[in-house]
Amino acid sequence: MPRYYIDIKSHFGTDEDPSGVDLPDIAAAESEALKVIQNLLRSWAAMQPNYRDEIFIEIVGEDLRPVLIIPCSDVKTVKR
Repeated sequence: MPRYYIDIKSHFGTDEDPSGVDLPDIAAAESEALKVIQNLLRSWAAMQPNYRDEIFIEIVGEDLRPVLIIPCSDVKTVKR
């Protein structure tokens, strides 16, 4: 099973995922990244909306090359 790393990028820098996670494919990695974004947006609920435009989730493959970039501004917050 391939390993994917889910990094958080913003104007503050990059918070790299040091261990990654084994997932069956890029669709599963995207689903996992969306969970990360949801958690971030819930914990940063007081953040001004325009700051979300500067936060991205980058999914990196085993070869350490980006395979998908998801802007946080594209994701709606889900209440729990």
